[in-house]
Amino acid sequence: MPILQSSYLPSHIWRNPHVSTIYPSVFRKVNGIDYSRERLELSDGDFLDVDWSISSENNTKLAIFTHGFLGNSTRPYLLGGVKAFKSVDYDALVWNHRGLGGENNRFEKITTHGSSGDLEEVINYALFKKQYTEIILVGYSKGGNISLKYAGEKSENIPIQIKKIIAISSPTDLQGSVDVMGNRGFYSERFKTKLVKFLLNRSAMIDNQTLKDFSTFKSLDDFTDNYIAPLHGFKNGREYYEQCAAMNVVDKIRVPTFILNAKNDPVLSESCAMLEVAKKSDYIFSELPNYGGHCGFYQPNSDELYWGDRRMIEFVIKDENFS
Repeated sequence: MPILQSSYLPSHIWRNPHVSTIYPSVFRKVNGIDYSRERLELSDGDFLDVDWSISSENNTKLAIFTHGFLGNSTRPYLLGGVKAFKSVDYDALVWNHRGLGGENNRFEKITTHGSSGDLEEVINYALFKKQYTEIILVGYSKGGNISLKYAGEKSENIPIQIKKIIAISSPTDLQGSVDVMGNRGFYSERFKTKLVKFLLNRSAMIDNQTLKDFSTFKSLDDFTDNYIAPLHGFKNGREYYEQCAAMNVVDKIRVPTFILNAKNDPVLSESCAMLEVAKKSDYIFSELPNYGGHCGFYQPNSDELYWGDRRMIEFVIKDENFS
């Protein structure tokens, strides 16, 4: 598909990548979303907590949301997406990654950037629970990578109910994203701090010697290289980044897919936008506005929706006329 020419042009302050990234993450408020929670038992003996927001009793349309790194179903960007889809009468299902639903999971394993299998079990669960005929997959940041990886791996064998994929601020080129952040950059340090807190809260399932080693890890890369990667069967961080990256399979996606990344995203490389793949694909729409930050895309509003939320709905509704 031709690369989309973006209309997103915010006022001056929102052109700053750090303002447009940090302000929505800290100060954005989205009201009116009520969840009902269910526990999904996974095939490996672990579980996921999933949160439903039902638009109407006999609805046949569903949006499945996958959140970002160490997020959960209450993150402002995700609530904005849920509210946007509810405005056009979609049910919403948000799954909390392993250990991020408010209770530690049973095993040391976590949901990684490559955990497309977790998403597949969520999709199968949704199809078992209700006869949905239209499902949209929506992923933010890490969740966008997971969603794209799932769709690429399934390719022509993706369930017929899945009609579209949306990936917002997604690190499809994980190594490229890591290189942009830098080992000791502000965002890398912020992510590392969140990861350490998450891991220490589940220390009962981590070997004592491994916990002691954490004090020697000085960067997010160190944690990936020496703990996260080996825990999930990878030799090191580089192999983890290479094999978990959705960029390996995006060209195999066979349903309409919208990739929205900002050019000034402080944690993504431009390669994450998959521009070259989009040019050759009949299914990939890629939009790379100059501004927006990471999961930001602020817009003044009276309904708590941002530009990115509205753009997603345009993609869903306009179908082949999307531009």
